[in-house]
Amino acid sequence: MKKLLAVFALVAVLGLNAAAQSPVKLSLYDDIAWPQTSKANVVLGLVDNNTPTVHGLDWNFISARADEMHGLQGAFAYARAYEMRGVQGAIYTTSKDAVGVQWGLLNVADTVTGVQWGFVNVSDREVTGAQLGAVNFAQSMTGFQWGFYNQAQNFKGLQLGFVNNITSIDRGLQIGLVNIIKNGGWFPGMVLVNGRF
Repeated sequence: MKKLLAVFALVAVLGLNAAAQSPVKLSLYDDIAWPQTSKANVVLGLVDNNTPTVHGLDWNFISARADEMHGLQGAFAYARAYEMRGVQGAIYTTSKDAVGVQWGLLNVADTVTGVQWGFVNVSDREVTGAQLGAVNFAQSMTGFQWGFYNQAQNFKGLQLGFVNNITSIDRGLQIGLVNIIKNGGWFPGMVLVNGRF
């Protein structure tokens, strides 16, 4: 208990000099936070946090939200950052532009440069890196998909799974029980291996 009180006292002292940017921000829910700041290095929240810019640590028990997050963002249920640079973890993670690692049961991003690692991984635009999960979807994929079901519209790289599905392949390889390449592969459907080089 004494250590916890000491941490809160330190946070309070550090937060007193916060005007535009705070080294530490404590949040209860949405804008119920101290100090009231739009930028912080460390955000610690109980229910939810909505800090536009976080460079450092953004940790909340239920939900963490930021427009720009550079560092580590984590929550139990939901983590959202429009621009994410670093690591993001929760049951459901979402980002418009993710550079780093998204880790959760459901990971959704427009563009990913790095790794999506979870049960279901979805990219509405482009992935450069890897998707590791039971189900992986990418509009455009350059890299590696590993899972039970992998799907990409445009693909360059390696798919490893039970069912691999590509609409158009530039060059790459599919290894799995069912391999489908609708346009550009050796054959439209193959067992065990399919591809184009």
